[in-house]
Amino acid sequence: MNRNLNENIDKKIKECLIDKSKSASVPENMFFKIRNEILKEKDDKGVFSMKHKLLRPKTIIIAGMVIIATSVSVVAATNLSGIFGSTSLLTEIKTFPNKDKVKENVGFTPKYVEAFKNGFKFNTFNYSNEERRDEKGIAVEKYKTAEFDYIKEGSKKEQSLSMFAKKIDQKYFDENTSKNVTSIEYNGVKIEYSSSQYKSVPEGYNPTEEEKELQDKGLLQIGYGSESDEIKVSQNQSVMWYEDGISYSIFNMNYTELSKDDMINMAKEVIG
Repeated sequence: MNRNLNENIDKKIKECLIDKSKSASVPENMFFKIRNEILKEKDDKGVFSMKHKLLRPKTIIIAGMVIIATSVSVVAATNLSGIFGSTSLLTEIKTFPNKDKVKENVGFTPKYVEAFKNGFKFNTFNYSNEERRDEKGIAVEKYKTAEFDYIKEGSKKEQSLSMFAKKIDQKYFDENTSKNVTSIEYNGVKIEYSSSQYKSVPEGYNPTEEEKELQDKGLLQIGYGSESDEIKVSQNQSVMWYEDGISYSIFNMNYTELSKDDMINMAKEVIG
């Protein structure tokens, strides 16, 4: 990736976040998350090549331009197909929403809980506007995704746990199945669990043979362009399921104390 482009992206993100900090509450780690999402994938020419995948639920990125005003907008890069999405801090709700409020925002009523038995409690609710576009850039489907963020006592800023729900055709849900998924059946619903490691590395980093093998297995994602020479690693887990026309996922970043069973049990609590 061109170093000047890399630096310009950093500058635009920082400037926009600073500019909006007066009117919105911006999490301290938002810059790091956004930047890592932008740099997660690139093709051999150094051009961003982004596709919607499970483990980047909060941001699906636009190449060559970053727009962070009241929202973060996103797009695919090497062609016009992909998923475009935007979300705004100004629509974030910090009180637990009733079903009418959720439906008013996203147009449907997903299952959700105020707290999980393992100590995670509701923190914020928000939604994103998304659309799926074909190779010509024509929107073939538009929908909204509901996002419920949870937190527990003693959480650190690099940790997050969120549940996402969107009303989509099951064929699109099936397209997002990871390589390292294990599945269980619960009350007639198939819950899919996966875990992986994300490593943020400096530009020019050469993966080891072991890392390449882990990437092929879907156990490792490498993001190039870390703002320093430091290598940062995060541990990610997710559970996904599809029920009554709605796609659900719970995404855990860096709560390493949560086991596979913990994640699956949270999905069971939502399913009921």
